[in-house]
Amino acid sequence: MTLRKTTLQRSLMTGACIAAMATTYATADQMPAERSLSGLQYELIGRGDIYSYRALDSYNQAPFLDALVSEGKLPPVSERLPAEPLVFSTAAMSDGLGEYGGVFRHVIGGRPEGFNWLAGQHQGWGGINMAVQECLVRQGPRWQVKAEDQSGPLPNLAKSWEWNAEMTELTMHLVEGIKWSDGDAFDTDDIAFWWNDNVENENVASRIQAGSFGGGAKLDVIDAYTFKFTFPSKQSNTVIEGLAYIQGCPGPSHVLKASHPTYNASATYDSYLNAMPADNVPYPVLGAWVPVEHKADEIVILRRNPYYWKVDEAGNQLPYINEMHFKLTTWDDRTTQALAGTGDWSNMENPGNYVEALKQSQDPNSPVSAKFGPRTLAWRIELNFAQNLAEGAYDKELRGLFRNTDFRAAMSHAIDRDAVGQALARGPFAYPYMGGFASGSPYYHAEATHYTPFDQGKAAELLAGLGLKDTDGNGVLNLPETGEDLVIDMTFKSQRTDDRKQVDAVTSQLAEVGIRVLPKSVDETSFDPMRNSGDFTAILQRANFILPTRETCGNLPVSDICPAFHLTGADGRDMMDFEVELADLVQKFGSTDDAAAQSQYADRMQTLLSQNYYNIGLIQVPAALLVNKRVKNAHPGTPVFMYEWAEDAVIRERLWVPADQQTEELLPGTIAEY
Repeated sequence: MTLRKTTLQRSLMTGACIAAMATTYATADQMPAERSLSGLQYELIGRGDIYSYRALDSYNQAPFLDALVSEGKLPPVSERLPAEPLVFSTAAMSDGLGEYGGVFRHVIGGRPEGFNWLAGQHQGWGGINMAVQECLVRQGPRWQVKAEDQSGPLPNLAKSWEWNAEMTELTMHLVEGIKWSDGDAFDTDDIAFWWNDNVENENVASRIQAGSFGGGAKLDVIDAYTFKFTFPSKQSNTVIEGLAYIQGCPGPSHVLKASHPTYNASATYDSYLNAMPADNVPYPVLGAWVPVEHKADEIVILRRNPYYWKVDEAGNQLPYINEMHFKLTTWDDRTTQALAGTGDWSNMENPGNYVEALKQSQDPNSPVSAKFGPRTLAWRIELNFAQNLAEGAYDKELRGLFRNTDFRAAMSHAIDRDAVGQALARGPFAYPYMGGFASGSPYYHAEATHYTPFDQGKAAELLAGLGLKDTDGNGVLNLPETGEDLVIDMTFKSQRTDDRKQVDAVTSQLAEVGIRVLPKSVDETSFDPMRNSGDFTAILQRANFILPTRETCGNLPVSDICPAFHLTGADGRDMMDFEVELADLVQKFGSTDDAAAQSQYADRMQTLLSQNYYNIGLIQVPAALLVNKRVKNAHPGTPVFMYEWAEDAVIRERLWVPADQQTEELLPGTIAEY
């Protein structure tokens, strides 16, 4: 295997096979020069060098499981594994084969909403979701794959797939013999339930919306381990990326069917949503760890999955680490505890801590190492465009104003992004964000981005041109039709200090041009249901847009309920002209494997998104990965976010801690009991 070194920034351009093109861009102002803080270097390898599927001569397990096998509480490890498990290559591990035991300590600011991820519930973010869910394909480790091998996502539950000649039929093959953590077989019964009863059921808020995957794919089960998607038009390997986390992750049908209205006449969709509540763990999972205890606002404890279906080359069943903790505090505390050594991991995404964190991590005695990546964290304002869903004359007029390009341009001109960035973190961290792809995306080109400079005089001119005047002299513009003050309720996540700081800055700046903002905080558990329902006026939040195929629903108009800031009502949806073109570009992007064509489509998306102010972009910043030095196999080049978040990209099931540095387990010698 040949290894070579490169920088992260170079990899971002070549890793997705982005072709250099001579493209003419029509933008009034060019983005200012960007200063990169990324100095990471890492090895690029072939996609097949990370892992493979094959049988080994023998298998081993965590020592404490031996007693459970002897007592008849578990089958032998060879019977719990597939005939051909996923085998991680030692050569692709930065610290090699590991030792069993110990605890991995996460700290998060989220709270588990529930464990029915099929119905759209999250488990608290910060890595819990990825610890319990396994998906058909995998995106995270692609950051380590060299350019010539970037042919789509990596296999996972689906070990292989093939297309028909017309690229309208995709046949996928599951790993045979995978079991849920309670020992039940995983097969196409779970796939059919995931797809037919969740994804394609409009009563379920699945992460893939009905009719959106491949423009309306249909599923056929061929046998216990083979299924086929049939698409209404030609597709490409790009569409398969939509089957990675957080979208293509099956759930335990043998548990959930009993609560689903299709199979239980007395069930409702509300009761189905809450079929696996957060306070009633454990539940069967396919991930490396099983949630076994949840103390509200304190901790979630996960223990190793004895049926986990991945091993190392020595036949050691993974994961190496027995127990995982998710301490429930705040996102800022995640960084604080990582720096103090009481937490093992932090995606340092809170810019207010950057300066101090850098100082502390540079101390040779610091328990953590810190590495900054590219700018992939971006904040924006989402305005609700669904005028036909508004109640009352004022809301209808306000949403009609939101749909006017000049009004959105005025809002953008009124915001001093440099000041917003410095309010968040002093120093060179923040860079203006105009919406669309973040600058760390392999599909971002500054030349395709329409830049709106800070110019409150221009903002005032545009607002006046819309007939907005302060008719009552109170400093707030009045709407032309109703005569009421122009007031925007702006919702944000209460636990996100960074969001609050930006809301405060934006509130002050918009007030200077006569737009009054009323901040409205919502806790994280309530935020997603509120946003998905469309019951808001405006939202300020962090929204990461890196790939056209990653969480497309949250960013582009691809179905009646995507995005949430422009829902379809009973009277339909009045798509703006550029939205129609965006929807067409998504389909074109997904129907080709030609990198040059995809780059052109992405550039056009970027121009439309920024030129039309689809969202009012604010700032974007890099993130840094903080990992405790005692943790091994945390590859030093892992980006916080590229193809997926670092919790997936670092491949946590391979992490290990030397025996003499392991911390005490809270529930030693135990596994989940159902």
